[in-house]
Amino acid sequence: MNEQQYMEKLNQSQGSDHIGAMEKMGQSSFARDVPLEGNITADSPIPFLEMGSSFIIGLAVGFFIKKSFKMVLFILGFALIISFYMESQGIFTINDKVLEESITNGSKYFDYLVSAVKERITSFESGAGAIAGFLVGLKIG
Repeated sequence: MNEQQYMEKLNQSQGSDHIGAMEKMGQSSFARDVPLEGNITADSPIPFLEMGSSFIIGLAVGFFIKKSFKMVLFILGFALIISFYMESQGIFTINDKVLEESITNGSKYFDYLVSAVKERITSFESGAGAIAGFLVGLKIG
């Protein structure tokens, strides 16, 4: 149904005085009488549920990455403290070359993970929503 057909039906059902006066003032009742559906409100308790799927996925990825990094850093820090203590007590010695190679391999793996996450996020339909969700997930996590 186009606007003209809508106006004719409205004139038939309500009378032409009201519609004619509105048209003279430059207002159209076509857009005004159609109810708006699915509006996003600020009153929602969890506004993230009303976002797009790429935002939600980005949010989950950002939240998981931040929580994972916290856990990994805690475990690595604890292991580092224990190994320094054991070395100072003479229980074992740390081979610097092996440690350096392990750190190099770890940094390469980290670079691979970062590139994989970037590739996944940019493959979404709306990359902006996914990036925004990722940043919100990092902030929340």
